[in-house]
Amino acid sequence: MSITTSFLRFELAQTADCVLLSETALQSKAHWGYSSEELNQWITDLTITAQHLEQYEVYKCFAEDVFVGFFAVEYKQLVCVLEHLWLLPQYIGKGYGYAVVKEVKALALKHSCTYITVVADPNANGFYERMGGKIGQTIPSSIAGRYLTMYYLTVVEEEWVNLPTAGLIIMQDQDQVLLAYSNNKKAWYLPGGKIDQGEESQSTLIREIEEELSLQLDKSRLRFLTHIVAPAYGEKKNILMQQDCYLYDLKEDVIAIANEIGGVKYFDYQTYVATEIPVPGVLMVFDYLNKQKG
Repeated sequence: MSITTSFLRFELAQTADCVLLSETALQSKAHWGYSSEELNQWITDLTITAQHLEQYEVYKCFAEDVFVGFFAVEYKQLVCVLEHLWLLPQYIGKGYGYAVVKEVKALALKHSCTYITVVADPNANGFYERMGGKIGQTIPSSIAGRYLTMYYLTVVEEEWVNLPTAGLIIMQDQDQVLLAYSNNKKAWYLPGGKIDQGEESQSTLIREIEEELSLQLDKSRLRFLTHIVAPAYGEKKNILMQQDCYLYDLKEDVIAIANEIGGVKYFDYQTYVATEIPVPGVLMVFDYLNKQKG
């Protein structure tokens, strides 16, 4: 299959292309001045195999029939993962990367994804920020003291718009989190809601929890835990949730659902990812809690 944009053509890679793709990834990585020793550590990550072609959609990129690089994507429910984007060194900084991202957005929309993620080499941070990417988290690399950045990209040609919210984390058995089912959005969320202009996040949380769970929070048992950033499910495709998360010791308090809440239930990570709609923000919470255990 071949796809054409204004000045790039994309063609699905075949098994016979694996050597070309692997050499391209290595040359592109080397462009940033990494030493041979560093590059050797990444040989496995930069080697494209037949198994990659089975797992990902891998596209070769051509400018006027000249091969310039390739990219690979994987679709996971709501998210399109941009796993690889490598251009031959002589084509870096020529606008081809922008054309690739535009094509990735089109593919993501075609597959009903609501956002894109990419884990970027530190030298590519500027590029993804120019593409409108917002930082979701930083990830330690295989080299001590070196970090990679995970960016969120929109699937539409619009900039991210921040949505301030507050969420409540109630734990059970160390790895289970209490979630509330939204009848409106048909998904399980952290209890909480949107922060009104001029309102503090803790005040928002106290108000929302009383409305949703008929529960009056005891401030002495409520403490700020973390701030997460994630695409907001059920909103427009360029809404980025900025959520202050608070940990609460429920003790013997009684919950009674109200308003649009259809139920409450404790989930561990594996149970949650198996639900029909694992919401990005909740996945970020599980990721944070897992890192705290480690």
